[in-house]
Amino acid sequence: MKVLLVNPPQTFYPGSDPPAGNLPLGLMYIAAVLQKNGYAVEIMDAFMAGAEFEEKNGEAVTIGLPLKRIEEEIRSRNPDIVGIAGPFTSQIGHAIAVSKAAKEANPNILTVVGGPHITLVPKEFLEEAKTVDIAVTGEGEYAMLEIAQYFEGKKSLSEIKGIVYRQNGAVTVNERRPFIEDLDELPYPAYDLVDMESYLNPKKIGYRSFQNRAVSMVTSRGCPFNCCFCAVHLHMGQGFRAHSAEYVLNHIQFVVDKYKVKNIFFEDDNLTLDLKRFEAICDGIISRKIKIGWETPNGVRADCLNLELLRKMKQSGANSIFVGVESGDQRILDKVICKSLDLNRVVEFAKNAKEIDLKTGAFYIIGFPGETKENMQRTVDFALMLKRKYDVGMHLFAATPSYGTRLYEECKAKGYLPADLSWNSFAQARQAKGMPLITTNEFTPAEVKEIAAKALAEYKRLSLMGHIKHPGKALRTAFDQPQLIWKYIKNLTS
Repeated sequence: MKVLLVNPPQTFYPGSDPPAGNLPLGLMYIAAVLQKNGYAVEIMDAFMAGAEFEEKNGEAVTIGLPLKRIEEEIRSRNPDIVGIAGPFTSQIGHAIAVSKAAKEANPNILTVVGGPHITLVPKEFLEEAKTVDIAVTGEGEYAMLEIAQYFEGKKSLSEIKGIVYRQNGAVTVNERRPFIEDLDELPYPAYDLVDMESYLNPKKIGYRSFQNRAVSMVTSRGCPFNCCFCAVHLHMGQGFRAHSAEYVLNHIQFVVDKYKVKNIFFEDDNLTLDLKRFEAICDGIISRKIKIGWETPNGVRADCLNLELLRKMKQSGANSIFVGVESGDQRILDKVICKSLDLNRVVEFAKNAKEIDLKTGAFYIIGFPGETKENMQRTVDFALMLKRKYDVGMHLFAATPSYGTRLYEECKAKGYLPADLSWNSFAQARQAKGMPLITTNEFTPAEVKEIAAKALAEYKRLSLMGHIKHPGKALRTAFDQPQLIWKYIKNLTS
């Protein structure tokens, strides 16, 4: 019996960041568990395999293998089960298209799709996706293992927790699968099933490609916080579960020794929640003398990073630290977003990071129900203040209501969303040049977009002034990471 796991193509809309050719970690973890249990597994990254990105003004661009080619690949590989990643609501159409290609190749193939979108709307998804046989909610490693056992006749579908399937023409939603408590029981992702050099090549597509020989790594799952816009806890739970520091250090050592990895992107949703564990990871990197650079592209909490810890982070290889601030208005943080974050601690973090010359960035979101334009401007003012005083990078987004979140439920109940809302609407709304989705009595999407555009223009001016004021630093960046300079110039002129 053979299982083929597929990472589908993706579509990028006008104004998108360039596509990121990162490892399909979710599929690689599933593959590793299947391998460990004796199953023949292959991974087909249909996104990276056809990843030639050429930006076209005003046009959506689909990156990846054409569906006909995917169908031919599936036919030639002749799997019994095709498992398909569905990582984002905005790209879920591609997962469905791959399931159709699989059925065209062989109607007897069992098609399975998993991911956050399915977890949030499992019944609705399967009712629409007629060529998908089984949908997986939550974590997929052991659900996929049991689906393979079902295919062999060793289990019935009714026994498998965390799946949705059709029975007598109706959609059946099984009981949720408990989250994996001991993450250390999982093997490392199946690096042997992908062409690692295609992901490690600095010329690969992606906004992170300026980091040579870089991979993503997830060391923990779940988040106990309850921000209104975040769907992470709906998919991965509110209980924080983490690999031990020893597991993480051995994993880092493995990719450094075997694949000559030089940079790691820790993609955790809450990397620093367990400070004792996190410090042990930093201490281990230092004591083992592992030569690695690392970053936190998903953001960490600023209120737990004191000066001593920041020094240790930099010593262990931190190239930059991104934090989630969300709003520069304390009332909005407390009452609307429910972030539980003191903005004074953000300023303290920025000051400490500048003192040790550690690069920083911060994420902000405007356009929440309950905000006024004045509240949004406070966020912009706070972000620009941190840029002026402490050179904190500003990454500003419009609030986008993901399915299942409190933000979505409020917007839906109060009529704040367009009547013709589609999956593609989410994709386009999240782009830099896209139009936000939320309209309230206090603001329109166009007004949110205007506030963001003015903020970005001022941020670009401050960045340019900073490079003029500190030419030595700008030259070092140009020498070490020339790709960043081209990206910077492009941003200035866009």
